[in-house]
Amino acid sequence: MKDIKILIMGKNKHYIDAIISSVAKLTNNINFADNAENAFIELSNLSYDFFITDLSPFNKEYTISCFTDAFSQTDLIIVSSTPSYIEESYALKGGAKEYIDIKNGIETLHKTLADLHKNKKDKEKLKENLLNTYMMASNNDSYNKMLLQCEKVAKSKANVLLIGESGTGKEVAARYIHLCSNRSANNFTAVNCSSFTESLLESELFGYEQGSFTGAVKSKQGKFELADNGTLFLDEVGEINLSTQVKLLRVLETKKVERLGSNKEKLIDFRLISATNKDLTNEVLANNFREDFFYRISSIVIRVPSLRERKEDLNELIKFLLKKSQKENEIVINYIEPEAEKFLHSYDYPGNIRELKSIIDRMVVLSNDGVITKDGIPIMFDIRKKSNKLTDDIQDFTSYDKVITLQDFKNKAESEYLQWVLDQTGGNVAEASRQLSISSRQLFNKINKYDLKK
Repeated sequence: MKDIKILIMGKNKHYIDAIISSVAKLTNNINFADNAENAFIELSNLSYDFFITDLSPFNKEYTISCFTDAFSQTDLIIVSSTPSYIEESYALKGGAKEYIDIKNGIETLHKTLADLHKNKKDKEKLKENLLNTYMMASNNDSYNKMLLQCEKVAKSKANVLLIGESGTGKEVAARYIHLCSNRSANNFTAVNCSSFTESLLESELFGYEQGSFTGAVKSKQGKFELADNGTLFLDEVGEINLSTQVKLLRVLETKKVERLGSNKEKLIDFRLISATNKDLTNEVLANNFREDFFYRISSIVIRVPSLRERKEDLNELIKFLLKKSQKENEIVINYIEPEAEKFLHSYDYPGNIRELKSIIDRMVVLSNDGVITKDGIPIMFDIRKKSNKLTDDIQDFTSYDKVITLQDFKNKAESEYLQWVLDQTGGNVAEASRQLSISSRQLFNKINKYDLKK
């Protein structure tokens, strides 16, 4: 760890000597500044791992938060000869990594810095692994801009709303924000809001006490509590109904949560990231989504580009996912037939990366003796080609005996198309809803509405 670089500021020779005595066990790269102005000039010109100082450089105009925003790559260590709880709270809440009593903590300062440095390196490695695991490295300007936005907002406490089509990787982006934040050592807690009914979603989020309802044989922590000091990710947030939105809004405003069946509130601290493939502004105008809740969850809005907008990444993504699928399925691929390869590079992937992965997995599993053939091309490709015929059939208005209302026509077209998709997917509601880009709950409602057969 001799490459660690440290800047120390202060005029008290006694405490500087004590600091040097400790950190010299860690590194020889130590520089000094006698005042705040010179320290900030030095930090602007050179990259330092740690800046060790007392609180003298900071005031109402230039807070610790200002420093951590300006020099995010440098960890701030505050030392004090007269430590107090108020000082410590101010320092740590502002973003300092440590608050150390000179009299009692200096001897172990080098160990503290070594641990912090190791944690930072581990975090950088995790970040790199995340980029590699999900092939987030990109040649596309829009996608790289999105990654930079994620890195920037990670340093704030603002609630983030990720928008974009289904399958673009919004949860991966949420995990990336969490990993780049100062909450990365704590839980990333994800909830898919479309997977639960109203009552189940509330019990999932708030938790419950034993006996609070039938089946509550023991108490359970909710996702809010599990996300304490970490990040809560609400996927498909547009599926939350209005009454539940009211309850979530109160939690966001008070930072307090009360389990179902309890009368005790618990103070929690979490960072909220939400995601949706819906246009929530239109949902607000249609009174399907609360305006106050929308503004609360969308302090920062980040759009995740579709795969169609990342054509320059397609070839690398195919290679990456093909390699990953071979490993997961323990199948070696030696050759891809031209027709199958042409399909992979020409298909427009309405389901984005999720669909690309699904298609590649299918091709790998259905390969013959290490060869991917045209037989691996998914049935949905044929379905989409045939869908033009379905549209033509619906547009054959001459088959109607009389004019029907526009709503009746919409219902007829929707019911016929949904039944057709269900037939093509063998009645698999989960698969059909994925291909239709709607939730399973929405599809179930339409199945009941039109009395469709699964």
